[in-house]
Amino acid sequence: MKWRTLGGVVSIAGAAPFLMSACGGGSDAPQAPVVRLCPASLDYTTNFTGGGGDGELVKLQLDTTKLTWQVTYIESPIPATTGTVSPTRAGTTQSGTLTMETGLPTQKLNQCAYQLNGATLDPTRPARIFVGEGVAGGTIPGKELQFGGILGQGVVPDRTFPYYPFIGFSTLETNLANVAGSYNQLGYHEVPSQSYARLAVDSKITINADGTWQECDNTGVNAGKCQQAGSNFTPSPDGSGAFVTNNFLGQGKPTLATGPLGKGYMIVGKLRGVNVPILVRTGTANATITTGIPPFADDESGISMLSPQTNVAVGSVDGEYVGVDNQFNYRTTALTGTQATLIDPFQPSQVALSRALNLDYTQTIQGLVTSTVVNASTGATPTGKFIFSGGVFGYLDQSDPTTPYFTIGSFVE
Repeated sequence: MKWRTLGGVVSIAGAAPFLMSACGGGSDAPQAPVVRLCPASLDYTTNFTGGGGDGELVKLQLDTTKLTWQVTYIESPIPATTGTVSPTRAGTTQSGTLTMETGLPTQKLNQCAYQLNGATLDPTRPARIFVGEGVAGGTIPGKELQFGGILGQGVVPDRTFPYYPFIGFSTLETNLANVAGSYNQLGYHEVPSQSYARLAVDSKITINADGTWQECDNTGVNAGKCQQAGSNFTPSPDGSGAFVTNNFLGQGKPTLATGPLGKGYMIVGKLRGVNVPILVRTGTANATITTGIPPFADDESGISMLSPQTNVAVGSVDGEYVGVDNQFNYRTTALTGTQATLIDPFQPSQVALSRALNLDYTQTIQGLVTSTVVNASTGATPTGKFIFSGGVFGYLDQSDPTTPYFTIGSFVE
């Protein structure tokens, strides 16, 4: 197969074609107007409400005329100050200026991508947002995390995250009765107080109109169990339009707590007339000794996507998608029939940064497409899973169960 880039064509065996092709040719004929992939302009009246890979519930606003951005942390497990665990940055905002991207192969891609100046903690790795119709994905400001623990417990090693993955929507479904149904769930969580242990999220979730729900886990400490993994879903009192469940079970055991103390926030985006539920787990910790409340740590946090358990036909989800993975790399995913290729959209010719996949649409579980990494050491054994809804996909691979790989991508063209 071939990837077409600004500099030429790169051939990769077993890879799906890369669709970000550059326009060119020697004709002097007038060029057709560039078809936009995103709104011609945005201002702060449009809110992209969504979830971060760090477990945050976030509102993103962009002004593409004034070239400014603002992020509001509605709910957050991320401490406001390095060296502490609370208070978090919930209720705070960050802002800065925008620069339109120039590093993508075509004008119509660049005009829908922006660098968020001042958002990254690593100047060699810009924070970026990719805007589509009704959806925005990319990265939000990162943070340096570190905490010395209490009597040797709950230690958070010093680590700087340049930014965090994010996906948000301009229109939300806020009526839980319209969300009721059975879903496949894929995602990942991370536990800072357990040396940043990464945990896969792989389950079936059934949501009822009255807010009751059930989760059947395939991985984690609750693997093989079906249970309601938190309180009933209700509208979140923060007014974000999300739904909240309290005492939300994690995929691992809390570091310092007898039971789950974290919360789950479900943001249900509406794209192409269908629901795209994103469920973040927002961990919590307390290092102060308050009357009746001892120190605790249930800081497992992360993001997952839900998709309906309905059949996905081969070819029905073909196209080019963009997102960020849990290794903090930007990824373009080209889906063509039973093949997929993940590459770095800013370095498309770098074969070492690519991942080629074979897809199996047999779907023993409806809506769950399995995948195999081409030329992987695991051979033809499927180690990955894809789910799709509304032009968004979630992809989880457990080739290495101790380091699950996860990314969410939204449709570009």
